Amino acid sequence: MTTTKTFSRLKVLLCAALATTASIAADGRSRSLKVLAIGNSFSRSLMSNLPACARELPDVKLDFATLVIGGCSLERHWDNITKSGDPEFRPYDVHWNFASASDKKMQPFGEAMKNGKANIPPMLQALEWDIVTIQQVSHLSWDEKSYQPYADNLIAKIRELAPQAEIRIQQTWAYCNADARICADATPGKPGTWGINQQGMHDGLTSAYGKLAEKHNLKIIPSGDAVSLYRKALPVAFNPPTKDQLAAFKDGKLPDMGGEPVGSYRWSKGPSWNKGAKDNDVYKIRCDSIHLNKEGAYLQACTWLAALFDDDLSRLSYKPDFLSEKRAALMRKCAVEAVKARTSSGRAVHCSQSESIQGKGCVTQVQ
Repeated sequence: MTTTKTFSRLKVLLCAALATTASIAADGRSRSLKVLAIGNSFSRSLMSNLPACARELPDVKLDFATLVIGGCSLERHWDNITKSGDPEFRPYDVHWNFASASDKKMQPFGEAMKNGKANIPPMLQALEWDIVTIQQVSHLSWDEKSYQPYADNLIAKIRELAPQAEIRIQQTWAYCNADARICADATPGKPGTWGINQQGMHDGLTSAYGKLAEKHNLKIIPSGDAVSLYRKALPVAFNPPTKDQLAAFKDGKLPDMGGEPVGSYRWSKGPSWNKGAKDNDVYKIRCDSIHLNKEGAYLQACTWLAALFDDDLSRLSYKPDFLSEKRAALMRKCAVEAVKARTSSGRAVHCSQSESIQGKGCVTQVQ
């Protein structure tokens, strides 16, 4: 009799535990995730803040890894997969941070990674990933024709090798207005050499990612929407300095980005891979107009945390030391608003410079 009662009690407890697990899964709030990002430098930037943000939430455990080749397109990702018959072909740098790792020096990927390098198929099979993300390289992100057939092929391969994983798309962002391809004559809104302006790039990539997501029934992590919202919330939009204004900077001084989350200036010579370019050996002010800067990397991490864990970030107090609390709070608000807009409609959020969060789903300005 005692044995029967004990068994019945255990059965009840087991059912309760299963019910709790089921309810967590049903409302999308699974608090432990293994995430693999197949990307490039636009996923590499997550390493600076996403693990720290995730550690801040006590009921969240995030094991995150990203496969990185700078400037890697969907076409190149697929080409790398076709070469996976060679086990020594490992074109990706692997960056990872696992909350579950008891020994941070012991890599968890087994034979899939060697000397910090790997290829996509072995990494997909190395662990039971919960989520695998993909994205297009930024300079092609606004061109829908560049996605296929490579995106379809990549998605099919992920579903073959990691059928348990949910596939998501990182919506990347439009460049800052210091980039001549989207901004002519340092005049925001004036189309650049691509024939589009910043908003045109955002609209193009939003449409391309959206069509891919709709075709395959995938969710989007809206990093680009969060960047767009944050830009509109800044009290003054970033106006890039002209060539004459840049020439006036001396003694290592740099232009103020004014809170713009994309791009940064630095004094340097040109990159080694561009030796033939004019003035490449000249030490001068140069601009990275495409990557997130330190502020933008925090905004991206907040967007991913909100999207992955369906979290409103109200308990997130972590921020980088250089960032004011007011600015960090605005970034968290923009991230959550971008994710909420996608969750409710599946589409991008749009708002004008003057619209505020009261009643219109956009964010207030902040000094």
